[in-house]
Amino acid sequence: MKNNLRKAISVILVISFILLGVYPVLADNTAGTTTAMRMQPLIDKYNGLTQASLDTELAKYTDIKSHWGRNYIAKISALEIISGFPDGSFRPNDKLLGGQYILMLIRAIGYRPEVPQGVPYYKPFVDIALNEGILAKGENLDYTKPISRELAASLARRTIGKYETVPKDYFVKGSDPYPSKGNKGFFDNVYVGYQKLKMTDYPTVTGKYLQDVIDCYRIGLLTGSNNKFNPKGTLTRAEASVIIIKLLDKKARVESVPSSSESFKWTNSNANNGEYDNEDAGFYENKEYTLYKGLFPMMEIWETAQTMYNNRNLITGGKIDFTFSEKYKSFAVNYFNGEDHFKKYMNYNFNGLILPQNYVGIAVEKLQNKKGQDRSLYDNCNGWLYDITSYEVDKYNNDLKKYSYELLKLWFGKDYEQAKKIHAQYLGYALNDIEGKIGIYLLNGRQIYVVGGNGDSGNVFSFRVWAKGFITKDTMLK
Repeated sequence: MKNNLRKAISVILVISFILLGVYPVLADNTAGTTTAMRMQPLIDKYNGLTQASLDTELAKYTDIKSHWGRNYIAKISALEIISGFPDGSFRPNDKLLGGQYILMLIRAIGYRPEVPQGVPYYKPFVDIALNEGILAKGENLDYTKPISRELAASLARRTIGKYETVPKDYFVKGSDPYPSKGNKGFFDNVYVGYQKLKMTDYPTVTGKYLQDVIDCYRIGLLTGSNNKFNPKGTLTRAEASVIIIKLLDKKARVESVPSSSESFKWTNSNANNGEYDNEDAGFYENKEYTLYKGLFPMMEIWETAQTMYNNRNLITGGKIDFTFSEKYKSFAVNYFNGEDHFKKYMNYNFNGLILPQNYVGIAVEKLQNKKGQDRSLYDNCNGWLYDITSYEVDKYNNDLKKYSYELLKLWFGKDYEQAKKIHAQYLGYALNDIEGKIGIYLLNGRQIYVVGGNGDSGNVFSFRVWAKGFITKDTMLK
């Protein structure tokens, strides 16, 4: 039984090194398009609006004096895209009908069709929208009923695509001193996760409209309120006026991109002072990367990677590196006792890997595995997201333990002290050459799988942590 346990611990820890990947491891109007040329007279009129002309429009309406959208309404009225009612009201908070919204979009791109007598006002505009590809045949839109916010966003995205290039820079590559190496993207569409962070109700957006809504957020064409988009809600006349003005005027938009406080930059570093690349592992030394805040679990990965990087000064007594593997999308902080120790493992050919005796890693590639697949975040056996492992427990205890505590604080919050006790208990088994033991816990919504003690590889310690909320009491290992 003892031998089997020791062998199991050894196999688990070696596989951990391999699987974690621990290696040093508007746009302006598009000149010349038909739509842009057709819009130019309207753009010229817009650019010629004066405060006096806007004041004249504001004076027409009795119900917008203190309304938040009054300036947008004045502009939309001056451009004759939509007007008020015979009683002198604009009714900014009234729900906008589908036909009215189509009319506004089509007028915004320069069309002024006549409406034949006896034909619904929206019919000529709908025909143009279909012909322009702004409306799709069979689109579920009742022109006589209020339009939903998600459909309004999708139609606006299709409209702006007629004359502007919507950015596709969801990933911003860092500088690469080796242009021929590591050219593939890092965390594709990370900006998508950032936009979703701005609308916590994004799961309720109809699937076929989601990318359009995300694009509209990205370019600042529309926003939500209190981190919600309310996709099934209705659009008001004032809100539609804002969208139309933003379609015409890029300066009226505020692009949704991470601020400096919402991005984390680092350069792949290595204890070998810039002399190592590992094509097989997708590790490129001295390559710069940027990681952005994004939807969970990207948010906690961002926080964990930043904590790993910013607290390196807490590690003592040896050489460390902070690395990222593009192939496995895995982060690691690797610790080497010194130059001789590093060279020893540098020359140890194990599938091209360098295996430090102490490391902390984030197995980001597991995000790509779906629920039910092996090594997904839901896998209660192999789905850990974070791993702290040591084959030199004395060095770990003296030089890395305080560093790991910062990560425990981040992962376990109010349950930090309990997590710290579990950490100390199993590290103690290894420090005291006690026969290997395994523990499984659920703390602060995270499964912990911890190993400590003597096995075939000597005294080892491993502390694995799952992403928050993916494992429950019912699904955790028993």
